[in-house]
Amino acid sequence: MTSIDSFATSLTSLPASAGATVLVGIDGFSGAGKTALAEALGTYDDITVVSIEEFYPGWAGLAEGPARAVAGLVDPLRRGETPRWRSWDWENDTEGPDRERPVGTRVVVLEGCGAGAAVLREHEALTVWVDADPHERERRLRAREDWSLYAPHRAAWRETEQALAAQEGLPAAADVVVRYTEGSLDVTTSPRS
Repeated sequence: MTSIDSFATSLTSLPASAGATVLVGIDGFSGAGKTALAEALGTYDDITVVSIEEFYPGWAGLAEGPARAVAGLVDPLRRGETPRWRSWDWENDTEGPDRERPVGTRVVVLEGCGAGAAVLREHEALTVWVDADPHERERRLRAREDWSLYAPHRAAWRETEQALAAQEGLPAAADVVVRYTEGSLDVTTSPRS
């Protein structure tokens, strides 16, 4: 087991991969623990977390999310500019407001389904796949406070996220596969060198 402290420290020591920024992708199926891991990492001063959900153009937009994240987040980071993008209003199922996200940290963690897609991996210093038992993932999803918003889309989303992962060669293409449990990581593969 690896502690979150140890993992966070290892991220800050990685080489920059998107301009002067260390970009880390955290991917996995819904309910695997991606957001919980990213939120734990986001408590560290040198780490900023951005959800790839900001880049999906709605419930049917998972496959478009990675390219939109490159345009709105990665390309500006590479140019040393402030990332800007148009977000999605999930509650009203329509385009939301423009977002601007100044990043003053060494590490940016992009988390969510699709964060490990090849178009993003080429800019990531580390790609992490978060794994969990399918029954545990479903239990976690149903316990979320936004389950009522997500539930009508669950079956289609599951198919789409599985198809995207297969197309992108995930989890095999990830540098690290982990299981996250409150404060510790069980790492099942090693980072690329």
